[in-house]
Formats: sequence, structure tokens, C-alpha cells
Amino acid sequence: MSASVILCTYNRVHRLERALRSLACQTVASEQFEIVVVDDGSTDGTAELCARAGRDLPNLKYVSMGRNLGLAAAGNRGFRSARSEVLLFIDDDCLAQEDWVEGLTSALERHPLAAGAIQSPVSNYIKLCHNIAQFHPFMMRCTEGWAGSIAGANMGIRRSVLEELGGFDEKSRVPDMELMLRARSRGHQVHFAPRAVVIHDPDRTSLAAVLKHASEHASKTILLHNQYDALLQTPFVLRSPGLILLAAPLIALVATLGIYANSPGLVRYSWTAPLVYAQKLAWCWGAARGLRENP
Repeated sequence: MSASVILCTYNRVHRLERALRSLACQTVASEQFEIVVVDDGSTDGTAELCARAGRDLPNLKYVSMGRNLGLAAAGNRGFRSARSEVLLFIDDDCLAQEDWVEGLTSALERHPLAAGAIQSPVSNYIKLCHNIAQFHPFMMRCTEGWAGSIAGANMGIRRSVLEELGGFDEKSRVPDMELMLRARSRGHQVHFAPRAVVIHDPDRTSLAAVLKHASEHASKTILLHNQYDALLQTPFVLRSPGLILLAAPLIALVATLGIYANSPGLVRYSWTAPLVYAQKLAWCWGAARGLRENP
């Protein structure tokens, strides 16, 4: 057993089915890896889908949480139910490219943590803008190297490291980011694996949906930006809700320009900049709210 793929899901059976189909088409033989689906209390037929999928995926293991306990708890149940030292995490709204398992497993043979590459459907303007705003560090990058962040949608970690860290923090609202920061604070570095590609294809298809997501995500992540301010070199302006709101247009502009400047491959999608900027404005609003609610 070379790897365990852990996929946590909650009431997204329509997305889960596509994700499982992508995992059935890997370059690695099915006997060489297992798929652990952790059902976090779904009521939409997820269990039935996994039972059907298991007929064609003999390496699929279904784990039920019984009730909705959150992503961190599901992740912990998943890795404790897995058999391999190599743990690969993917979200249910992602499609794994055929050499994803091979690419991420290879990276973890040399490094304790790995972040895979993320692509976006380009035919949908909203989805493309959303992915650029949220996952730009993992897009259009072709070379291996160190990564400053990680995304739970496409990440790998050795079991020994996850156990050393005590698993995911079940009190955290952004457990993937919190885990990465905790790992980095203990001296572990994240390696970027460009061969391990997933396509992130979320349900969010409206302007309101992506702006809401940006705001809500910021209200959670801003607390980690301040908790790990020395590690992240968090600017002082991000430590005050008042300053964030006052400087929001400038913060959003600098963030948007930085995305395209640091990822030259994204310049071809420069027409996405207005909506990316709008999401960064929403991020500022959410960050200020998060600091006000958690002084």
C-alpha cells in the first residue's frame, strides 16, 4: 500500500461521484493505494453512492462519522482509518488528474509535507476568478520548490508528521491552514509538487456566492494571520479592524496586483482582475469582522 487518499465529504454527493471517477483513472494501480471516504453526517445518499462505487473501486473504504462534526474531525478520523504512511488529501469538489496519486506520493517520498497544483475550469468566469483569488499560489507554477502555504483541496503529509503534530485541530475553523502553520512553526517545510494536479470545480457560480465565501474565509484566516504573525510577517494594518476597513481599497489593490505579478502565467487571464479585486475587498470586510468578533 503506497498511499492512502483521504476524501472528506458532507452532502455533496453530486460532486463526490465525479471525484471518485477521477480517482478510478489513476496511473497507479488500484492495489497500490486506498481511497478513504469520510462521510461527515451526509443525508443525501452519500453512503449509497459509496456502496455502488465500491463495486468498481475495490480500494474504496467508506467511513461514517454518524453526524456532522466538521472537517477537522473528519480529517482525523480519515487518517486514523487509513493504512499507509503516505496520506493524500483531496476535496470532494476536485477532480484528480490521472497522475495525481503518483505525483504527490513521489513528493512525499522526499519531503514531509507537499502541496499539489490546482487548475480551474476556464469556461466559467466566476469559477476562474474564484480560483485565482483563492488558489493563485498553486496555479500556473511549473517548477518544484518550497511553498509558503497549503490547501486542503490538494495536500499530502506523512502520517508520522501528522501524528507528531497531534492531527488536525478540531477547534480550528480552517484546519488545513492551521496545520500547515503549526508544522512550519516546528521546522517542517512544505514542498510544492507541480505534477500532482487537481481541477477545483466548486458549486459557487454566482457573484454573491464567491464574495460571501471570500468574506467568510477571511473572518477565519485573519485570526491565524495574527496568531502566527512572526512566521507570516503579518503587516500591522491587518491587526486592526478599523485600519483594515480604512485601507481596504489599497489592500485589495496591492493583493490583486501581487497575484498577477507573482504568477506571470495568470497574466493571460488579466480580464479576471476586476472580480479578483472585488473578492479581495470582500476579504477585507470579512477580516475586519473576524477581528471585531474575536478581539
